[in-house]
Amino acid sequence: MYRKKLLCAIICLFMLTSCAGLLIGYDARKAFEQGLGLFNQGKYSEAVPLFQKAAELEPEYTQAYIYLGRSYLNLRQWFEAIPPLRTAYRLSPGETKKEAINFLLDALIGAALSELKQGNFTSSIGYLREALDVEPGSDKAKNELVNTMLAYGGNLLSEGNFSDAITQFTEAIELSPNNLDAYLGLAKAYLNKGDFIDAMRTINNAMKIAPTEKDRSMFQELLKR
Repeated sequence: MYRKKLLCAIICLFMLTSCAGLLIGYDARKAFEQGLGLFNQGKYSEAVPLFQKAAELEPEYTQAYIYLGRSYLNLRQWFEAIPPLRTAYRLSPGETKKEAINFLLDALIGAALSELKQGNFTSSIGYLREALDVEPGSDKAKNELVNTMLAYGGNLLSEGNFSDAITQFTEAIELSPNNLDAYLGLAKAYLNKGDFIDAMRTINNAMKIAPTEKDRSMFQELLKR
């Protein structure tokens, strides 16, 4: 009886797998396989149009979107990689979504760092926020977001835009409560704005978590200015 049940289960699994393969049309599968062959040879530029064709022929062909995104990633074309990987993430069933998440994170962080190099702080932060939405547990995405907020806050501070600088430093502290650079930037922004009560509160909070006397003295110096 057990063997019969096991045999039936194997047959059903085989039929389901076969049917899933049949759902993808011949032309789409052929284009994908040709693209995969080129991808495995490191010919990513040549693979791109074949994966695009497979995805166009079968708009729910998850692997076509994943490999299209991966091809762009290998070409370091972050911005081009994001749309197909977003689609793959949306289409992927729960048990295979992790693969799509990992590649989408790489694309979003790559795009964010590229924007940061150009001084495009807000778009860089936007990509990193999306990365954290996709994978809230990503330390890399969180750390890059905090660093970008600190850089943006410093830029705003130097331009005299104290209110927006306060927003950036405050959000950085919410993400990374022990980041002394964020407290330092926030205290400077409050002092420059003339908001001495909030500046003192920020300095006191920083002094409580500062691990060394050198760190604490950095904040004490602010009070002498």
